[in-house]
Amino acid sequence: MGKRKLQTTTPDVLSLENKDNDQMLDKDYKGMGVVYVGHIPKNFQEKEMRSFFEQFGDILKLRLSRSKKTANSKGYAFILYENEEVARIVATTMNDYILCGRLLKCQYIPMNRVHKDTFKGSSRPFKKIDWQARSKEVRNRIKTTEEQQITVKRLLKKEKVRRRNIAALGIDYEFPGYATIAPKASQKITFQEEEETEMA
Repeated sequence: MGKRKLQTTTPDVLSLENKDNDQMLDKDYKGMGVVYVGHIPKNFQEKEMRSFFEQFGDILKLRLSRSKKTANSKGYAFILYENEEVARIVATTMNDYILCGRLLKCQYIPMNRVHKDTFKGSSRPFKKIDWQARSKEVRNRIKTTEEQQITVKRLLKKEKVRRRNIAALGIDYEFPGYATIAPKASQKITFQEEEETEMA
């Protein structure tokens, strides 16, 4: 039997193994410091985070990781401080700090270990997308003739399988089903020109 993959939660610490230096921020962000914050409470959003962590020093960038599908917080964030020493103090002070019933996990990350895309989109204001309304709009739009025919074929195929399964159980049952009301594809009828019976 294959090993079952377990879902991992927000990591307490990040791996600081050597990575490709061309993908790091150490070249343009010298003297600054980055702090990883994990186990963030659900309702602790960007505004609350910036207000809370600015008590230690000036924050240049802050990015709260969110799900692309639901837009909900993933429970961890990255904070870029103007001063490296301030970032170290924050990581030490706030690690294992209880906030809204959650035990925060903070870690200082050296600039040569911070990926260049870590703060990508951090300056863009968060906008929650109503995926349910968008999906409803897509489903309720008027389908083209080709799309309707694809839907009909799919329904007829499922109905055929259902009839076959009923027959396999030895049940003698007939029902009209979708086949009797399914719209048929329009056919193009060509009318041949009537032969002239009289000569002009």
